[in-house]
Amino acid sequence: MYKNIHSIFSQRNLQVFALSAFAIAGSFSLGIQSAGEVRPISLIEAGSIQIAGDIDGNGEVDLRDVISILEIVQGYSVATPEQMRADPNRDGKLTVDDAIRILSQLSLR
Repeated sequence: MYKNIHSIFSQRNLQVFALSAFAIAGSFSLGIQSAGEVRPISLIEAGSIQIAGDIDGNGEVDLRDVISILEIVQGYSVATPEQMRADPNRDGKLTVDDAIRILSQLSLR
């Protein structure tokens, strides 16, 4: 029995234990330090299909999307790739027709 206790506390086992404890403590401290740097993956980055007409990417097609399209059409802002993927009629352009299409869908709700 005394021999089993001695083998548990052998030099090799103590080194493995110390290295394991150091690795766990290091991983934990790095995780705490980088937790603030984590940013959620957007639908586009995750490879999901964006909802047609959801120009602002909030998960709903609403009047804000119509306003965003009209701002892009008038040149007040430039369309991002994400906004282009949300093109309501999928023709690759954001136009007044797209804004009218969303407005007509909203009026049917």
